Amino acid sequence: MKFKFVIIGLLCSTLHTGYTQGDSGVNYRDFPLIITLQFHSFSMPFKNIKSNFSNIGIGIGTEVSYNRKSRGVQQFHLIWYRNATMGNGLLAYSQATWRPSLGSNVYTELKLGAGYLLSKRPTESFKQKNGEWVSVGKKGKGMFTIPLGLSVGYENELEQTHVSPFASYQFLVLTDYNKSIPVVPQTLIQLGNRIHFKD
Repeated sequence: MKFKFVIIGLLCSTLHTGYTQGDSGVNYRDFPLIITLQFHSFSMPFKNIKSNFSNIGIGIGTEVSYNRKSRGVQQFHLIWYRNATMGNGLLAYSQATWRPSLGSNVYTELKLGAGYLLSKRPTESFKQKNGEWVSVGKKGKGMFTIPLGLSVGYENELEQTHVSPFASYQFLVLTDYNKSIPVVPQTLIQLGNRIHFKD
């Protein structure tokens, strides 16, 4: 319950300060290196948070600004996660990201995008063919996904690089999961760093 109040408070603060504050004072550079640690769960948002930390993954990405400033960017990510219960996944996605400043180099992000998930079955599966059950192995399937995210981070200008550690919570809506349940929810908790290298 406390976690929900923190998220709601952060969102309200973001909406308020986004219209009153400009970009942070750091110089923005396109195509930074974004490295993330992922924690995956097959769950509704803010439900069973502890289960995320049983399924770990890694990710890499970058971003391009809309106007050479850091407030509005398009991000691109490729992540892999391990989930022994639901099956491992490889997710490629892009998100339009709004990044208002909260002051003192602290910022939040609101993200919305689209992607494609290749999800592998955790165990051998079977299907009926000519009245008999035949194995289809552990081969998974691809699913279109809509990721919606909320982040908080800190801008840190160093001598040779501009680094920005952050934490994100992503809610994923997956389509075409199966005939009985066409749409399913998943979540990602992400801890990462965005690194802009100086010229």
